[in-house]
Amino acid sequence: MRRLNFLPTTLKARLALAGALTLLYVVASTLYIRGYGSSLKAAPEVLQSDPIPIDTPKTPAEDTNIPPPAPTRSQVLIVSAFFPDPTSPFTKKDYDVWLPNFLGPLTSDIYLYTTPELEPRLRPLQGRNLTLTIDTTYASPLEIPPLKGKEEMYKRILKKDRNKSRRSIELYANRNAKAFFLSDAVKRLEEEGRKYQYAFWSDAGSFRTQHVYREWPSLSRLQDLWEEGSKLAGTKAEDMLFIPILGTPHTSMVFWTENMGPIDNGVSISSFFGGSPQAIDWYARTYYAYHDLFLSLEIFVGKDQALINALLMLFPERFLTVWAQDPDAPAHLSLNRPKDKGGFLGQCGTERFYYQFFLSDNKTQEAMQRLWVEKASRWRWWGWWRWRDTEPCRTTRVLAMKDVLKRKLGEGWNPPRRTLNY
Repeated sequence: MRRLNFLPTTLKARLALAGALTLLYVVASTLYIRGYGSSLKAAPEVLQSDPIPIDTPKTPAEDTNIPPPAPTRSQVLIVSAFFPDPTSPFTKKDYDVWLPNFLGPLTSDIYLYTTPELEPRLRPLQGRNLTLTIDTTYASPLEIPPLKGKEEMYKRILKKDRNKSRRSIELYANRNAKAFFLSDAVKRLEEEGRKYQYAFWSDAGSFRTQHVYREWPSLSRLQDLWEEGSKLAGTKAEDMLFIPILGTPHTSMVFWTENMGPIDNGVSISSFFGGSPQAIDWYARTYYAYHDLFLSLEIFVGKDQALINALLMLFPERFLTVWAQDPDAPAHLSLNRPKDKGGFLGQCGTERFYYQFFLSDNKTQEAMQRLWVEKASRWRWWGWWRWRDTEPCRTTRVLAMKDVLKRKLGEGWNPPRRTLNY
């Protein structure tokens, strides 16, 4: 091979050349990012820390007696809970970051269950435009009616847990209390005259990074999705529940029957679900009916995701969903990129929480697109040479769960026989 005579021959000269080239790259990259980032910068009214202002009619200057318009009451309720768990992999420091992202920016009404001891820690996190109700009725999820008195049974199934050394019955209770808390909050507020079109359970630690979600989930977006999902499933909109999914059951589940118990496949995302009050009431009754059935047979029920998967198989016509990694989704196919090249739908942050973006209005989606792309484009001292996904996140389609399962298990598949039908 011929020697490249134009390169420096001494070590000192070579180091000088390398330093000059590195400096040139840094300067050029900085100029590029500054110029490119300015086009991605979100509008101030969207990325500010305060909620997005709602336009209201201005009072005429000559008439000061006209009262300001009354604020519009939220039609969407978010329910959550925060109870200590001795085996949780997440620390107090983690929640000190996540909880302000949840309780601070959102303007939807939130109903939160916790202990009397934790209320002083949570109350100061309330955003100024958030209606926050903190309920300290229960000192532990093990005290709620569907789980009370089941401690001994939980201890027995704990012995069957593959990770029993890192689990506890308190963890099982935290997981299995979600359906009750959601239904209970809706009923308590209805007794006070506060009725909602939609209510959702959301894990308190689900908002883990910076975001611009304010009036979330968007009511208009929800109405559109339920209308479309109802047509796809052939079920009344008020009877449908939304649960996002990570994937589909293993093909062997085509032979699954009710008496086999919960399905421990990576299908549902149990950190978020909900719908109309009517659908929530059905879901809670059905969830605990099967929870108690499986528990009576000493089948492991310590993982709510697995129990939800069983309900998806038994009652697929009742569920609509979003699947961020749907291989047949037009939004994914239009990217025309290799499977291992970037996100399935572009730069969408953590795909497990894609449903947050999916349930937002257009303006908020555009703001999140800019936020994610700008973050991905920032200069990094380590890893600057790696490819970055700066394709704006795409909005995929709503799906009927029955169609997802038939696509995976075969068009001839039908839900197995169900003995408990509420």
